[in-house]
Amino acid sequence: MTSPQNLLRKIRVSWGDFLSIFEPDPDRKTYEHEYKQDLNRQVMTLQYPGSILGIFVWLGFALGTDQKLHPEFPELVYFRIGLSLISTISLALFLLGSVFKIPIRKFGLEFAYVFASYFLLSCSFFTGRIADDPNYVSGLQIAVLIIVFLPIPRRISFLLYGASIVLFIVGVILYSPPLNTPQAAYSMQNLVIAYCVAIVFSIIVEKYRFATFVGNFKIVEKNREISEKMDQIQVLKERQDGDYFLTSLLLTPLLKKEITVGSPLNVEFLFDQYKKFSFRGKEYEIGGDYISAYEILLRGKKYTAFINGDAMGKSVQGAGGALVLGSVFNSIISRSRLSPEIQARSPERWLKEGFLDLQNVFETFDGFMLVSAVLGLVDLGTGTLYFVNAEHPWPVLYRDGKASFLGTDSNMRKLGISEILNSKIAVQTFKLRPNDIVFCGSDGKDDLILEENFSGKRTINEDETQFLHCVEESQGDLERIRRSLSAKGKLSDDLSLLSLAYRPSQDPYRADDSSVLLKADTAFKNQDYSTAIHILEESLPKNSGVWQGLSPKIAKALSRLYDKSGRTREAAIWAETALDWDPADSEFFFQTSLLWKKVYAASRDNESLERASEYGERFRIRMPSHVRNLINLADTYRLLGNRVRAGKLLAEAAELVPGDPKIHNLRQLLEQRKP
Repeated sequence: MTSPQNLLRKIRVSWGDFLSIFEPDPDRKTYEHEYKQDLNRQVMTLQYPGSILGIFVWLGFALGTDQKLHPEFPELVYFRIGLSLISTISLALFLLGSVFKIPIRKFGLEFAYVFASYFLLSCSFFTGRIADDPNYVSGLQIAVLIIVFLPIPRRISFLLYGASIVLFIVGVILYSPPLNTPQAAYSMQNLVIAYCVAIVFSIIVEKYRFATFVGNFKIVEKNREISEKMDQIQVLKERQDGDYFLTSLLLTPLLKKEITVGSPLNVEFLFDQYKKFSFRGKEYEIGGDYISAYEILLRGKKYTAFINGDAMGKSVQGAGGALVLGSVFNSIISRSRLSPEIQARSPERWLKEGFLDLQNVFETFDGFMLVSAVLGLVDLGTGTLYFVNAEHPWPVLYRDGKASFLGTDSNMRKLGISEILNSKIAVQTFKLRPNDIVFCGSDGKDDLILEENFSGKRTINEDETQFLHCVEESQGDLERIRRSLSAKGKLSDDLSLLSLAYRPSQDPYRADDSSVLLKADTAFKNQDYSTAIHILEESLPKNSGVWQGLSPKIAKALSRLYDKSGRTREAAIWAETALDWDPADSEFFFQTSLLWKKVYAASRDNESLERASEYGERFRIRMPSHVRNLINLADTYRLLGNRVRAGKLLAEAAELVPGDPKIHNLRQLLEQRKP
């Protein structure tokens, strides 16, 4: 149960988050000119459709409806026709400008000011005259809310709303419509609400519009800087050794390993770039392979974030790709260490967003710079491995003297291929045991030259399992693996190997829970749930309130027992504990989401639904095609009131199983007015 102090703290945090919307943005002055240009560009895209719509939108009212409803107000037709005239003149100017190459359309914001001013202010004035008619008051409410979504500066929106209110009041004062009826009072209340909602949402929408612009602008600037660096590298390419040396100077600082002494994960690198060169009497090497590893915090837990990439191309071209990859990855790590918001994300979401950041940067090179990579995290507390593979050679697990591939079902394309997002990003997980070693490496370890005749014809190794034999022969030692590869053939490409050896001081998991589980199972079969719960909870010793010795099996059993006994909240909490102890159990994320949804059914608190959606989303990142989870997530968002998200998830489920009755029923619920 949530304590009053925690509840008060959450309320304060939520209130502070809400108030932050109204705080001044420090970037606004810096990017004021560029932001105004962006608004002008957005308005320009609306000029033709807006003008055409403006011609006809009020004609129906002007030519029939107004005369029937308010014959005492014949001047109303001139307000209506005025909008059509303004729109017609604007459309004519735009067409003339296009024909005669006159830059009329560049005055996008000015046209928007004229259109919005006439539309809202004229509507406000004549609605004030007939303010007792709820139909026309509703029309004014629509006009007020439309202004929220126009891409115009915030201060202009405020001026329009202020002038609108004044003109409405002037209309009421001049013509004194009867406002003492219940219908009129109801309409006035709704109008006040519409103005309040419009003003608040104009602040919110404009703030997020500005934040989106700044984010995109910075990305564009970053890409421009990267492109400029790449152009510089291309210019220097013809200077041979000096060029290579400069490139290696840029790349070397990005090849980092920042691991805490005493970490349970031992990280080692092996580099052998194919291109060797000398500069001022010293030997150097350069290539397209990249490795880096850092420790970060996510939700209070320590993780080692790592990447192994192989950029397309030889020498400088490949090094350019590695340089971009290293720059972006180091930027991701820096943001993760500085941002509490990023540190509050789940490992699955961190990996997905990091992968998308890399993809967005490489996609700007239009396919001329592609990178295969493995991006991953290792939970230092539980030994859980999370990773995404973008067409990189499969990671290799060395356990108990045997080597095997991990994640062989990955189907992601290389970074930089624009169609990559058509295939859903799936984060894979694996639970490491003490003394397990995971190797990530480029295809240089496989593309060995087995023999080469006098004419230069080469025989390249095509057996990808040969590396497994090298790992087994070398007992997981990197230097011995290098020697084993050299004995089998000659390198034909860059070679990079990343070794992740999980060696905790003690196994975080309990050795054997079978006897305790057997006793609890006996009580469970006798339907003595309280005894079974007592047996299991007593078997988990605590030290200062912290569980000693992780036992996911017992936590899952406790979750099941509490669920059977009708105590669903305790069942959900124990399910969370089980996942905290064993995050590699992907299917249990779905069960935990269902449990929190059951808690909501009993208590009707949205916090339970938020937790249900979180675990469902984490499971979706791991298994994006799990239909039952998609349906459950869609229903959860429906209950949360997020109909757009629910509809998107239902559409994904419908693509996988067309005609499913559950999807049909849930879609009908979504189409109802209220959940």
